[in-house]
Amino acid sequence: MREQVSTRWRDEQGFTVAEVLMASVLVVIIFIPLYTMFLAGNRTFNTGVDRAEIQQNARVALQSMSREIRMAGYESPGLANPACPSPKAAACVLPTQQAARIGLRADVDGDNTTEEVEYELRNCVNLICELARRERDWDSATSTWGAWSAYESIAGNIEGLTFTYLPALTPSRVRVRVNVRETNTAPDVAYMVVSDMVLRNL
Repeated sequence: MREQVSTRWRDEQGFTVAEVLMASVLVVIIFIPLYTMFLAGNRTFNTGVDRAEIQQNARVALQSMSREIRMAGYESPGLANPACPSPKAAACVLPTQQAARIGLRADVDGDNTTEEVEYELRNCVNLICELARRERDWDSATSTWGAWSAYESIAGNIEGLTFTYLPALTPSRVRVRVNVRETNTAPDVAYMVVSDMVLRNL
């Protein structure tokens, strides 16, 4: 019995140390480039998702502001509005004209009441902010403005918001620039949109 066992083991062939090392090197040579390609593809996908998200943020921010800025000074037909008497002046239509903040007066929701709307950046963390909006209504009974509403967040990841009033003293046009940045991935993904808006109701 002992003789049979030793003969059987003697016939078995194993791997030599050199063969094991060679197989390990081949596995490394094959799988490292595959893993690198996977990481690159994953990084490209994440960057694309981030770019789409910040572009959407920029579009939402610009679309919301541009609609109301273009309406600045609008009043429903026959609406007597002491808040912005006729003939309208740019200072009345745009009571706040700052480089990073704008205020406008108009019947933005068509309810026969003039609203004053303001846009500015708030809740900033590491220079990345939210675009916020608030409004208040003109009370014709008391000829005064009501209380400001709470700020409503319109869009996030806003790095910069710039309003340029053209011409500067009596603007009939507003240029808005929105800079957005996604900082959760490396490298950062940034995007900028610019739009000129004509004040049609001056």
